[in-house]
Amino acid sequence: MFLHYTSADGKRHELSLSGRASLTFGRSPEATVHIPETRISRIHAEIRAWDQDFVIKDMHSRNGITLNGIHTEVAVLKPGDVIRIGTHEFTIEQEAMKGTRTIVQEVAREIEEGKKGYRTILREIVQSTDVKKKNPESRSQKSE
Repeated sequence: MFLHYTSADGKRHELSLSGRASLTFGRSPEATVHIPETRISRIHAEIRAWDQDFVIKDMHSRNGITLNGIHTEVAVLKPGDVIRIGTHEFTIEQEAMKGTRTIVQEVAREIEEGKKGYRTILREIVQSTDVKKKNPESRSQKSE
């Protein structure tokens, strides 16, 4: 599983939870995810691997954490969960985000393997953007 979030400087981040014993959130520079916010405790919360699951725990912070909009102390995380710590949101996803570089690599591989030609790929890109322009509500309806 992966943790996705945007830092205070506007950069998108992705951290793999697999292979980690724990991941901490807090305003302390020693926290894995540093959140420079006064309402955040030094070590505010922690995600730990437990058996085959990942569990988030509030580390006795003053302002607490929410999971999917509900105040929680301890919870098992699932893909799609949204954690809120202060004003920051963190999303749990099963797979890594596809960045521009990954998408370009996939397209190049498809062309090299002869699966798709240049024109076919361009047509798919144009069609996908046309669909988004024609039906902007479809994205919000799918997420509900």
